[in-house]
Amino acid sequence: VIDFLNSSATNNPPPAWHGYSLAIGIACLTLAQNLLYQRWNLGSVKLGIYIRSALIDMIFRKAATLSSHAHLVYSDGAIVNLMSTDVSRIDTACLQMMIVFCVPVFTCIIVGLLVHLMGPSALLGAGILILVNPLLGWAMSRLAPIRKKASQFTDNRIRLTSEVLQGIKVIKFFGWESRFLERLSEIRRNELKNVGKLLYIRGSVAAASAALPVLASSLSFVLYAATGNELKPEIIFPAIAYFTILRTPLMVLPSAYTLTVDAYVAIKRIEEFLLSEESKPLPPPDTNHPDALTMKNASFVWEQLRGASSDTLVPTASSGTDEKTGDESTPTSSLDISEDGVLPYLSRLNLSIPRGSLVAVVGPVGSGKSSLLQAMVGNMTLSSGRVIRGASMSYASQTAWIQNSTVRDNILFDTPYDETRYRRVLRACCLEADLRLLPAGDKTEIGERGVNLSGGQKARLSLARSVYFDAGMVIMDDPLSAVDAHVGKRLWQDCIMTELRERTRVIATQQLHVLPDVDYVIYMQNGKIAEEGTYKELIAKDGQFCALMAQYGGVHAEEEQDVAEEEEQKEENDEIISDGTPIKSMGREPFVALSSSQTVPLPQHSDEKKADIYENESSGKDEKPVEGETAQQKLMSDEERESGAVKGSVYSGYLKSSGWMVWFGVLSFFFLQQAANVLGNQWISWWSSDKFDLTTDEYMGIYVAWTLAQLVLVFAASLLLSFAVIKTAGAMHDNAFGMVLHSPLAFFDTTPLGRILNRFSKDVDTMDNVLWSTLYEFTITSVTVLGTVILIIVSFPWLALAVVVIAVLYYALSIYYRTTSREVKRLDSNMRSFLYAYFSECLTGLGTIKAYSMVNRAIIKNEHRIDLGNRPYYMFQVGSRWLSLRVNFLGATLSFSTVVLMTATRFSISPATAGLVLSYLARISGDLNWVIQRLATLENNMNSAERLVHYIENLEQERPSERPESKPKDIAWPSQGAVSFNNVSMRYRPGLPQVLQGISFDIKAGHKVGIVGRTGAGKSSLIHALFLLSEIDEGQVVIDGIDTTTLGTLDLRPRIGIIPQDPVLFHGTFRYNIDPMSLYTEQEIWQALETSDLKAYVQAQEGGLDSMIAANGDNLS
Repeated sequence: VIDFLNSSATNNPPPAWHGYSLAIGIACLTLAQNLLYQRWNLGSVKLGIYIRSALIDMIFRKAATLSSHAHLVYSDGAIVNLMSTDVSRIDTACLQMMIVFCVPVFTCIIVGLLVHLMGPSALLGAGILILVNPLLGWAMSRLAPIRKKASQFTDNRIRLTSEVLQGIKVIKFFGWESRFLERLSEIRRNELKNVGKLLYIRGSVAAASAALPVLASSLSFVLYAATGNELKPEIIFPAIAYFTILRTPLMVLPSAYTLTVDAYVAIKRIEEFLLSEESKPLPPPDTNHPDALTMKNASFVWEQLRGASSDTLVPTASSGTDEKTGDESTPTSSLDISEDGVLPYLSRLNLSIPRGSLVAVVGPVGSGKSSLLQAMVGNMTLSSGRVIRGASMSYASQTAWIQNSTVRDNILFDTPYDETRYRRVLRACCLEADLRLLPAGDKTEIGERGVNLSGGQKARLSLARSVYFDAGMVIMDDPLSAVDAHVGKRLWQDCIMTELRERTRVIATQQLHVLPDVDYVIYMQNGKIAEEGTYKELIAKDGQFCALMAQYGGVHAEEEQDVAEEEEQKEENDEIISDGTPIKSMGREPFVALSSSQTVPLPQHSDEKKADIYENESSGKDEKPVEGETAQQKLMSDEERESGAVKGSVYSGYLKSSGWMVWFGVLSFFFLQQAANVLGNQWISWWSSDKFDLTTDEYMGIYVAWTLAQLVLVFAASLLLSFAVIKTAGAMHDNAFGMVLHSPLAFFDTTPLGRILNRFSKDVDTMDNVLWSTLYEFTITSVTVLGTVILIIVSFPWLALAVVVIAVLYYALSIYYRTTSREVKRLDSNMRSFLYAYFSECLTGLGTIKAYSMVNRAIIKNEHRIDLGNRPYYMFQVGSRWLSLRVNFLGATLSFSTVVLMTATRFSISPATAGLVLSYLARISGDLNWVIQRLATLENNMNSAERLVHYIENLEQERPSERPESKPKDIAWPSQGAVSFNNVSMRYRPGLPQVLQGISFDIKAGHKVGIVGRTGAGKSSLIHALFLLSEIDEGQVVIDGIDTTTLGTLDLRPRIGIIPQDPVLFHGTFRYNIDPMSLYTEQEIWQALETSDLKAYVQAQEGGLDSMIAANGDNLS
């Protein structure tokens, strides 16, 4: 085009159609390049979706086959982190990794064109580009070990976050919020130290990449002029165009390399998980076997850490602290358990259970009762001997696993609905009266972990599931311990003795009065069958079993004594709405070996069967309320989903987290560096036309000064942006989690754990690692486009008309696209939460799922959720391609219009001006597209900030932790323990009926008072009122003369103690679990253990108080 304009200034100008032909050619080439690029990009998107879907499915399948030993290394939180964050990094890298290979090739082509244009002078700039790029690559390669270390801290943070959310009720009981927030913040600070290193390296490399073309072009021009060459427009401006074209790919290269490195680290982490130890299966049921179950000299182990004493049937962990991650961890050496080096916890068992028999398993605490049942269903590892199972099994675990679904769905457990059988099971399990109390009967959503059911209701629901399931053998782990005496009697008679009379039944129990009714009794002691036989035979032996009977109620206890003993068992909770601690299944259930029926390869489901499951899943039973269901009947809240553009308050909340002045400095540096870039190129245009009549050295010196200014400013902008992102991410995480911790208990009852974890895993990862690239690329490209437009209009005013028209179309297109893309992105985020919630739920109840041989169905349901999540994600990516095609068409139109106008004004426009305008137009199409893409991506990524800002600004908070005006002046308060309830009324959350209505009573100091009542009477509600876990509507709770309703939470809760119904243990040492606030001396801790009859046990552990407890106490009985 410049040659055409130069020729137009001669005596024999070319015809105008030459110029118009050039305009058409430029437009066509631009459109063809764009079309090919978008096809490649769409292929990369599809590849990423395929890989993402396959990896999530593989991780889920692997989690279902993970050995209990490997599950010590990979907690539920770590597995969720692999599925969410690591898989997302691999998916994202599929769009970028080809850039890593293409940019060097592209650079070599541009260098060749520069050498052809400028001769040997271009080799200086080319040499800089060729030599510095490998150095930048080497710098980026240093990211891998830093990313790996940061991921370790991320795993620890997610694990602790998961534990805190599951144990939130206990944390609130004891007022431990600040301690756990401090511990989490410490891990977060260590995580951000490594993330900060990553961002500073990325910022430096990105700044160097952006500065490289500028530096290379400047040195080449200086050398070109210094060697006596004249700076002609037809040489200078095509060269500037070439160097300018290089700027965008070199700017994107650091981000692409970072994503590729992150993906590589994620692949290695997932590979390590997929290669971890799997459970060893039992053989599948043999229906031809005469007995329901036979064990021949069978020994079983928990594939966990060695160190348990000989009389203890639970594995223990030795103490260890990871100096690199700053968190307690299990020494790797302790995990190397050999086949013949593991102490069996169930030793040389020999038993045969006839079909249709009723067998009771009894013994003292820790004797191996639950372990024997776990071994029967395949949840322990068979180390020697033989096990033959002659029937399919169902299982009611000691701690009930409840799905986030309706009562009916929990009982059916994906089996066909038979109304007659269903009603019979409800009656047998004493659930009919409870269902009448629920708002929508058996279609009431009971919420994650059964938070709106009492302990007894959860136990009976779990029992009903095992009874309804069509299995030949029903395994029940102490289902009577969580219910009232009269309910237990009915369960025994109506369910176990009557409904299940034709099936084989094995029940572990401490209700010794029922033993005369059973066919066979197995007495466990130290992991062995110490005695076995009928009840009368064992009584006649006068052995250990007889001693147990004498110790716990006597051999000939009367019925009244039996009822009294049952009342001494753990009282069931009472709430019908919003009660229940968010606790994962305790004991060993989530960390068990795979049962035999699931260890065989996944059978090939027919398309019809898979389609049936998909149809059931899509029918909305998991997502939609039942017909006529009101907001009160629907327990779990829908995830909030904003509509319209991301509100200014979100951006404001994000920016103010690190301070406005920091972000003002970032923007100032970006604008100043672009101003230096524009003035530098304008200066070389003036140099080529000798506008100021200066010497070559003077022109050269000023040009070099503009170049150096660009280098300094772009480095300052990149590094300051890194600092701002790190500071903001840290502040927002701590603020959001602090608000979550101090939310009322009702929030946790109505919000799935997976939803909260999604915000503190995927959304926080976006804030840490993704948003920096988006902010950098959007800001530097936006100021570049702004500078380009200003320069073009000032240099070539005729182009202003075309720019205005295209700008209007560009704006309309961006509004149209962003309106759709942000809603699709929000839907994508919500569907991810839907997937994560199910994934977490299945991990929690994996032991139950495997015992029922329902792993295959769970896999299919998970695959369906993956497919549902892929839909909005794919639509979002296709929308991006749609936008790119149209924006590049506008860019091609602008280039076409420019050349047409230059042709029309070819006799008046100077070649220098035309060259300057064309050099910037060379990248205007790509920059316009990149601005909208980055703006849309920024808005979509700000959805992550939006979700955290929602927690920071909108979460309802409990009463203040301290109220100085009413704080007890006596530091020993309460010292007497006199309690008065005066006309107390309370509800669990607004809109629900009152669970306490005008309650008044007095408890005198020092008295021991028992609170009794059937399910739903309000027993645990009194505890809620006493600890102010729910706000009181009216009335007073007075302790030692002080009205507790006037106190802050920390003025009250740490001063009164409680033994919760559901125990909660955290991953850490015995010392940490007993005294997380570090308030007591070692002597006081040992005294507490002695009082609890645990001193000898802890002393026997390697490390004593510093020996490790697995998450949820899964290495304890």
